[in-house]
Amino acid sequence: MYMYPFTGYQPDVPKVTHGKGIWLFDENGKGYIDSTSGPMTVNLGHCHPDIIAAMQDQIKRLHFAYRFHFRSDEAEQLAARLVALSDDNKGYAFFMNSGSEASEAAYRIAMDYFRIKGNNKKTLALGRRISNHGNTIQSLTYGDDRARKVNLLNKVIDPAVSDLRLPPYYDLHKPAGCSSDEWLRVCLSETFETIDQIGAEHIACVFAEPITASSGGVLIPHPDYFRELKAGLKARDILLIADEIVTGLGRTGEWFNMRKWETESDITIIGKGLGAGFTPISGVMISKQIGDSLASLSPPHFVGHTYSGNPLSAGVALAVLDTLENKIGMASIRARGSYFGRLLQEMLGDADIIADIRGQGLLWAVETTLGRQRAEEFVQAGHQQGINLYPCRLSGKDGDALTFLFTPPLVISESEMDELVGRFSRVLSRMA
Repeated sequence: MYMYPFTGYQPDVPKVTHGKGIWLFDENGKGYIDSTSGPMTVNLGHCHPDIIAAMQDQIKRLHFAYRFHFRSDEAEQLAARLVALSDDNKGYAFFMNSGSEASEAAYRIAMDYFRIKGNNKKTLALGRRISNHGNTIQSLTYGDDRARKVNLLNKVIDPAVSDLRLPPYYDLHKPAGCSSDEWLRVCLSETFETIDQIGAEHIACVFAEPITASSGGVLIPHPDYFRELKAGLKARDILLIADEIVTGLGRTGEWFNMRKWETESDITIIGKGLGAGFTPISGVMISKQIGDSLASLSPPHFVGHTYSGNPLSAGVALAVLDTLENKIGMASIRARGSYFGRLLQEMLGDADIIADIRGQGLLWAVETTLGRQRAEEFVQAGHQQGINLYPCRLSGKDGDALTFLFTPPLVISESEMDELVGRFSRVLSRMA
């Protein structure tokens, strides 16, 4: 009756009843390490007491006000806080309920921006191969989640548009003898050749994750990739939309990962960790230039839904930012990430089935030499060992490598990291 209306289908997963920190506990009391923060959302761990207290205070004071009828301090303060934390060209922020909604809103904003400039031809959004930008029909069009959109192709999604894909930078895809710098040139050349063949006059925006997360398993770009991508897009009057739904708000040890690449996006979308699993909330952050242009739009630009910017969710998000800034800190996340990376290398790096270990902050992936068809049995073995595992969708040279994503809660301790990697090591030893 719940969720899956398919005869005979029953998810073979534990039923959890409560959680604390990095742990979830099932109905029999067995504990599981939530190695991907549920997934990539519960960044402060389960049932963080500071957020529970803030949530209780907020719900007693004001939990809802419809944005077209009333203003609220919570939404306005959250927007101002995020703009300040971005410390770049951003001037405005608006709130949605999910990453998919934020993704589609960013696309609509890009089209409206060009409409204001008198260019109605710029209607296409392009994404890259090995990407995920949402689960609405529109966001699936420029995303690359084939499993989710396969039944929509030739119906509500035009394959001729959806198959237009730019290459990501993926170091393990380099041909033998090709340096990282040479591979960067290859990827960027293909990117701009594809754009020029389509015609830049038709393209409003390009979506890109600063580090590709669950789709390919922490694909870290060349240090110059985003600077050169942005320069080429700017020369063609195309907006760069940074999908920081996973990488933003501390996951990589920076408030926003684009700062690591010294590049300003035109629009940034955030989600997941913004509500830390306590409430559905996502955000769209736009440059001051774009926001100032939208202010003159007639009719005005309407994005959002009934719950957009509601005081409860905005208040919770403010408490999440307070905890991240004042009780955890970016330097602490970077230090924990360094420890976690060393631990993965020391405990797993010499194993024959390990093809690559890569990461930044507390965003890591372990790529194996095994095929992804074994993913389900590894997940079940993980549950037996008391750890929840997340196999990535498209990884390896042929897109079929069994790669595991690790995004533990940002509050994880060194001893808990030891336990996490130890349990994963036992899974590998048992299954390999």
